[in-house]
Amino acid sequence: MKKLILSTVLLALSSHAYSDWAWFNGASVLKLLNQTDTYGECMVYIDKILADEFPTCPSRWVALSCDGTFNNRDVAARMYDAALMAMAIEKKVNVLVDDSKKHNGYCVATRIDLLN
Repeated sequence: MKKLILSTVLLALSSHAYSDWAWFNGASVLKLLNQTDTYGECMVYIDKILADEFPTCPSRWVALSCDGTFNNRDVAARMYDAALMAMAIEKKVNVLVDDSKKHNGYCVATRIDLLN
């Protein structure tokens, strides 16, 4: 029984250490991109360096997967709208990035929170 508990605890701790996602808090949205048939059809460029957390994320561009591959199209459109609003009114956002999901090598955001 002790081995089972110890194994469970170790598994829980190790899976958190190798998480596929991370928050990038207090980011400014600097650019937006819309392009058919590539990059998941829409991306945002933030002032945070993704490679600090994920060496496999090549730049500050984050795909939103507006094409529906990784995010529901409606959810991705609302994330894009939130990023657009943040850029227009110069507000910060928190971005949840998943480095296990990629469009053309760029990591995908699964959540964007517009901050007050």
